[in-house]
Amino acid sequence: MKYYELHENFWQQLEKQGHISWDREKKTELMSRSRNDEIMNFLGSRRSGSVLDLGCGSGSQSLYLSKLGFKCTGLDISSTAISIGKKLASDLNLDIELLCGDACSFDLKKTFDIVTDSCLLHCIVTDIDRAHFYDCVKSHLDSNGRFFIYTMIRDGSPYLTADRGDLHLDDDGILWSMGPDSFDVEWTEINGNKYFPHRRVLTEDAQRDELIKNGFVVEGEKVTKGEDGSSPLFIAWLKKV
Repeated sequence: MKYYELHENFWQQLEKQGHISWDREKKTELMSRSRNDEIMNFLGSRRSGSVLDLGCGSGSQSLYLSKLGFKCTGLDISSTAISIGKKLASDLNLDIELLCGDACSFDLKKTFDIVTDSCLLHCIVTDIDRAHFYDCVKSHLDSNGRFFIYTMIRDGSPYLTADRGDLHLDDDGILWSMGPDSFDVEWTEINGNKYFPHRRVLTEDAQRDELIKNGFVVEGEKVTKGEDGSSPLFIAWLKKV
């Protein structure tokens, strides 16, 4: 099992607990995420176009953009998240295409005006998986399209620098986590304990350099606090070279 496929386990638990989103919001709170404010800062007055929402979860960002007038397609590795999202879209009378798939390996046979990263990039750990992800973004982005990212970075984060036995952050920005033996993942021993790769959290400069190296031009960017206050976020608006 790929480390990011563990998200399906988490979504199954959320569904059992009666939650409809990763952050356990109520339906009335889905449209008020700070992430939506950030993407609107880049969109300005624009209210139309096609959007591909990667790592969409139950579709909170797709729901928001669809309500504004955008034609949205969402993709997520978790079939449970997609099922919840389809019900939400139906309840809100919004026409959104929600698909279960791997953001590091997919081909929808079409391009989009906007591709958004719904807090997905930091969930992709290895260099090869991240390169495949960027390739998929570029192949699905219209020649005049834009790519919006919203990802964790490590600069000044007490969450990532604290001495915690359950987490280990290495020099490459890989955040290793402990977990139950029932997780069907490839385990690595670090300091006598078993960990699996959980997140990739780069510095601001390293994240920007990675985007440029993988064929993007940064048109706008900012760093802000995370929605839960745990770590800073790198937000950027990009086009492909």
